[in-house]
Amino acid sequence: MHATQVSIKAQPGSRRASMDEAPPPPYELISTGSLLSTSTVLTSDGILDINLSSSNAAKLRSLIPDPQPRTTDAQLTTPPYLQDWTTPCPSLNIVIHVVGSRGDVQPFIAYGTALQRYGHRVRLATHGCFRKFVRDSGLEFYDIGGDPTDLMAYMVKNPGLMPSLESMRGGGIGRKRKMMTEMLQGCWRSCIEPDAVTRAPFVAEAIVANPPSFAHVHCAQALGVPAHIMFTMPWSATRAFPHPLVKMSGAGDIEPGVANWLTYGMVDLMTWQG
Repeated sequence: MHATQVSIKAQPGSRRASMDEAPPPPYELISTGSLLSTSTVLTSDGILDINLSSSNAAKLRSLIPDPQPRTTDAQLTTPPYLQDWTTPCPSLNIVIHVVGSRGDVQPFIAYGTALQRYGHRVRLATHGCFRKFVRDSGLEFYDIGGDPTDLMAYMVKNPGLMPSLESMRGGGIGRKRKMMTEMLQGCWRSCIEPDAVTRAPFVAEAIVANPPSFAHVHCAQALGVPAHIMFTMPWSATRAFPHPLVKMSGAGDIEPGVANWLTYGMVDLMTWQG
């Protein structure tokens, strides 16, 4: 949107006698433009409090993709490329990359088990502490490294998208970077290394991943295989509701569906700023 300026500013807080006592500054994202103006404040509990306004809501509306029309059963037709859909899919080597807690891993165990029933070889690549959990379910396991407890501790100390001054001073960011490096390399190796128990060769022919595993698209590009990124919370832009990390304080004359759709881009922007 032309003539748009985006700035990140830290609001000045009260002065303290010691820098060690100073709280992290509240961050704001401020964007002004001819079509869209935003004010976004990152609250202490990690939620983005967003205010949107537009000088021309109708023009802004025209720039947002239209929602796909709902299709009824009576309207469904089988396109030519699906006419032989009863032909079995060839067996594939599928690796599933998951970074996170047990609650992140468990849905993908169910998914991987279903894929196995269709004849695919499935390897679930995640943290070593879930080795028994994964293998007891009948899936292959690959240890990508990393400690979910440390990851969760970092998130508790940094509930927002911006790291706290405590994390910066205490070396938390450096430790997280080291862990991320280990997990990125582990995800790549999980695509090409043999099984640790049976030594059966493995080269991934498809990748399934949750977004925090980060390596997914890069491994897929290197191997020339498809990647399917999925999450157990809303992550793609929709008009139906705002991003789960957003509280909408106001949207002026902007249609609710358009405002909801815009919040996903705002979270993306703030994530990269962090």
